[in-house]
Amino acid sequence: MANGNSIDDIRRQMAQIRRELHEDIQGVVAGAEAVTDWRRYVRLYPWPSVAAAVVLGYLIVPKRHKSVAEVVKEVKEVVPVTHKAAETPTVQKKKEKRTGLLGNLFGLLMPIGVKAAQSYASNFLENWISQQAMAGTIPGGPGGAGGPAGAGGPAAGPNFPGQPRPRPGPSPGPR
Repeated sequence: MANGNSIDDIRRQMAQIRRELHEDIQGVVAGAEAVTDWRRYVRLYPWPSVAAAVVLGYLIVPKRHKSVAEVVKEVKEVVPVTHKAAETPTVQKKKEKRTGLLGNLFGLLMPIGVKAAQSYASNFLENWISQQAMAGTIPGGPGGAGGPAGAGGPAAGPNFPGQPRPRPGPSPGPR
């Protein structure tokens, strides 16, 4: 039975190796988490972290662009003026927009109003077309290809543009 003891020993050793391997992997994962945790570096090195944030912010924020008038002024300083025509500015300043609170509010609400108007018009046309198709005045509708007999044009439906809506009530009986 020496063979049986060696099998049990091998099994114990394998179990021990698995436990140690599991512990080693847990240690590696914990170390990787600690290395990638930026909060740890801020706690350990607060001033270098602030300096790095300032440098990063400086690099990320774009520089202010110069206006056309500033560029023309700089060019005039560098290039000497040789004749009278060059002294007049070739680039006219745009009129500065002076928008107040109402102008800004109008600029924000205008696209919303246009979208609402488009939606309303689209829904109105869809409803009108479907009603005309149901009444048979549009080819392919359930009422036939030519519309009702004797109809010289589209029937006045509830939402036909320019026509009053029919009022609900008792229908006149046969006379």
